[in-house]
Amino acid sequence: MKEAVDMDIEIVEKKLLEYLPHYEAFFSKVGFKRIEGAIFGVLVYSSRPLASDEIEKILGLSQPAVSSALKTLATYKMIITHDHPEIKRMKIHEANDDAINIVSNIVKKRELEIIEEFENITQESLKFVHDEKRKKRLTNILTTTRFARSLSEFIISISKELDNPYMAIEKFPMVTKVLKNSLTDINQIKSGITSGLRNSFLNIVSKIENEKHSNNGVNE
Repeated sequence: MKEAVDMDIEIVEKKLLEYLPHYEAFFSKVGFKRIEGAIFGVLVYSSRPLASDEIEKILGLSQPAVSSALKTLATYKMIITHDHPEIKRMKIHEANDDAINIVSNIVKKRELEIIEEFENITQESLKFVHDEKRKKRLTNILTTTRFARSLSEFIISISKELDNPYMAIEKFPMVTKVLKNSLTDINQIKSGITSGLRNSFLNIVSKIENEKHSNNGVNE
């Protein structure tokens, strides 16, 4: 990537531009291209939506490279694209503020599909294994894969079904502690997962909120 050019401090401060390599590295580690991480980072730090030619100048990139990266970011709903309010036929781009929706879309479009495919393959191959040792090995893989799928579906459902998922996410450490204390043996854990971890989570969040309001009423 070419060296970034100087830009108006009101759009992105130079100090913030120094963090872009971390976005590049993170995106690369989770399966995206470094350029997509850099562009997303610029849009996160930008004080206003940017046109593609502005992104090109900031990062010293070519038009085709920026256009391709923007398409990928849009596919996973990491960015939102609008018509320019004053210039016809010009599009401007900004980072999507809804981070949980971004994660949900990545999980749905990539991880969940891969997990489901591997789960199906494991299930099919299990039919042709007859000795107990290999059956146990494949069954453990299948159980773990199903658990991973349940967690992925849980993340997706949180972003869809809660008006404010961030309230629930902030309380997640408290929820996991309650779940750990309430599910005391392996049978309860299995039952809790199969009966719907999502419902347990939402119920506990509601309980915590009710207790919070009750305590506030007492304090008043």
